[in-house]
Amino acid sequence: MTETNTLHEYNEVQIGDTIGDKNRLIFMATKTSERVVGDCYASWIVATVKLGEYHPYAVWTVIASPTGFIAESGDYFFEIEDAVKRYRERGGK
Repeated sequence: MTETNTLHEYNEVQIGDTIGDKNRLIFMATKTSERVVGDCYASWIVATVKLGEYHPYAVWTVIASPTGFIAESGDYFFEIEDAVKRYRERGGK
């Protein structure tokens, strides 16, 4: 899913932002790569929450692009402990 870049002027993901088509709140984020102009975009591992969803917790890879953020490669969980464990397994700190 691609989101319009309304988060930050410099395409940075931060705790407290929302992302995804259901506006999930990011509560953990680790930058995994820096942007290389003309070559690649920055990316993060994020843990998100949206209470009231069937799976309230999700862990995604998020990639910044000139037009917004792409949240992909998601894992979905019922319990926060499972989401945090997967976040750390994917390289989150």
